[in-house]
Amino acid sequence: MPTRIWHQSVNELSRIAAYKQGIEAHARAFLGTQAEIHVQGLAEGTYGDLSPSDALGNAYLYHRVLGPIVEQAVAAERQGYDAFVMGSFSEPYLREMRSAVDIPVVSLTEASLLVGCSLGTRIALISNAPNVAYMTKLSVAKHHLEARVQAVTALDPGMDEYALIAARDDPSALIETFTRTARALIADGAEVVVPAEGVMAEIFAKEGLRRIDGAVVLDVFAAAWSHALSLVRLHQGLGLSVSRAWAYSRG
Repeated sequence: MPTRIWHQSVNELSRIAAYKQGIEAHARAFLGTQAEIHVQGLAEGTYGDLSPSDALGNAYLYHRVLGPIVEQAVAAERQGYDAFVMGSFSEPYLREMRSAVDIPVVSLTEASLLVGCSLGTRIALISNAPNVAYMTKLSVAKHHLEARVQAVTALDPGMDEYALIAARDDPSALIETFTRTARALIADGAEVVVPAEGVMAEIFAKEGLRRIDGAVVLDVFAAAWSHALSLVRLHQGLGLSVSRAWAYSRG
C-alpha cells in the first residue's frame, strides 16, 4: 500500500488550479507507486483581493488565516495519512503541528535546507517577492542554519502568485530573471539555489531547471516528499517520532 501524504498549500487553489494540477502531476512522475499525494489549499476568498504574498506580510492576518492549518494536520492524522507536508516557505505553525500529531510533519523550508546541506556547503534561497523572502529569513533563523545560508533574497522585480501562474505557459522571462539573480549568488559562492516559493518552484520543476553554472537548483517538492517518506519509514519501522521533551512536548 503506498504511503499517503497530505500536502498543504497556503494558496487558494481554486483560483490557481494549474498549480494544484502541476503538483499532482509532479508527484505522480517522481513518486510513482511509492506514495499518494493529497493536495489541499485554502478556501476561495481567504485573502480577498490580495495575493498570499501581499497578505501574509501582515502578522495578524498571517495568524488569523494560517492558524487553522494546525487542525488540518490533526485531520490528516485522523484520516489515516502517514505524513503531513507544509507546502509553504512561510512555514506556519510547524512547532504547533508537531506538538499536535504523531505522524511526521515536514516543511518545504526545513526539508530544502536539510537536503541542501547535503548537496553543497552554501545555500542561497530566492523567493518570488520581498514579503516571502522576509518570512523565509525568519524560518532559516528558527532552524539555526544561518551559517550554511549565503543569502535569502527575492526576484527583482517581484511577482505574486497570480503573476507567476500567468507566466506558467511561457516561463522564459521568469527563468531568465531567476537565473540572473542566481548567477550573482553563485559567483559569490552559492552551491545550492533554492526556489523559495511554491508556485515558482513548481514551474521550474516542470521545466526541468536543475542546474545553473554548475550549482544545483533544488526541486523543493521532491526534497520534501523524499524527506517525508524517510521519516514515515522510521516512524513505521522503529516507532521513531518527534521528541516529546521541550519544543514538541504535549505537556
